[in-house]
Formats: sequence, structure tokens, C-alpha cells
Amino acid sequence: MPKSVTEDFTRSSEKPRSTSRSTTALQVPLHFSIHKPGCHFESCCGICNLFPGVLLIAFCQILVGSILLTLILTHGTQYDELHKTQTTQFISLSTGIVLSGVTGAGVLLIVVALTENCRAMLIYLFVAAIVWKGLMALAITKIGRACVRFQDAPKIKDEQHRLANLACVSGLLTFLGAVSYFFSIVVVFSFYHFRYVRRAILLHENECV
Repeated sequence: MPKSVTEDFTRSSEKPRSTSRSTTALQVPLHFSIHKPGCHFESCCGICNLFPGVLLIAFCQILVGSILLTLILTHGTQYDELHKTQTTQFISLSTGIVLSGVTGAGVLLIVVALTENCRAMLIYLFVAAIVWKGLMALAITKIGRACVRFQDAPKIKDEQHRLANLACVSGLLTFLGAVSYFFSIVVVFSFYHFRYVRRAILLHENECV
């Protein structure tokens, strides 16, 4: 019995549809197969859910930066005498600028996290990188000046030796603060990547599939 033309056309049109469906099933992004179906991108795994940590980092930066900045403003002369720069006020001025940057970056991070502005997050990362470089330079300067003073340790008096110890401790604490600040930048960058960049990529891949 001869076949009709319409039957051949419908069968031929069904074949590419089935193949396209099979290729569509194969092209599902890996990120969707890992996470649970129907959940939001930012809350489907632990590494994407960094929003509370980012807010905690921002509040800590504002709190620590404002407290230390107040201490520098009220005891700047004693701080310069501790580092033997009472004539130039180099250490207190540099520390005040860096602490102002830490406090301002914390306020900016809160605004960015609440408004979810991607470009503002880039600005924060840029500002935070500059502040971190300032912290590292300040820590190296403090530690270097303290090490130079320790070369004359047998010649100096007990009170001066105590001040040299305090100056070295101040440099080490500044270095520890720089390390902690770098860790906070890594956490914020991970939040920026997984919440904004990765979500945009996944949405684009889902539309293209």
C-alpha cells in the first residue's frame, strides 16, 4: 500500500525534534545538576550563601576602624613618641588615613550588600585593595623601625626598651590586621562572584539551552 506524502512529512519533522530534545537534555549546565531544583542561586549551596558573613565583615570594619581612629585622634602624640616620629607625626597620620579608609570601606560594603549593585561592588573591591596595600606598607614600616631600634637594645634604658617592645607589638598587630583584612577581601570577592557574576552566567546559559 503506498504511503501518503503527509505521513512522510510528519515523520521527518518528528525526527529533528526528538534529536533536538536529546541534545537539549545533554546541554544542561553542570551547576543546575549539582544544586537542588527550584531553589535560588544564592541559597542553594553554602559557598553561595555568604550574605550574613559579608554584613558581619562590614560591621566589624566600621567598629574596629572607628574605635582605633578615635584612639589615634586622641593619643596621636603618644603614638608618635612610641615610634620615635614625634617631630614629623608620620606614623599617626598614616595610621589615621588607613583607618579612615577601613571605616569608609565598611560603610560602602553595607550599602553595596543591601542595594545589590554590581558596579558598586567592583568599586568596593578596588578601594579595599588600596586600603590593604596601605595596611601592609604601614605594618612593614612599623616593624622595620622597631627592628632598627632593637639593634641598640644593650645601650638604651629600661623605659626606652619597653617603648621599643610596644612599637614592635604595634607593628605585628598591624600586620595581623592586614592579613585579616585580606581574608575579608577574599570572602567579599567570593560573595561577589557567586551572587552576581555566576548567577548572570547561569541565567545566560539557561536561556541559551
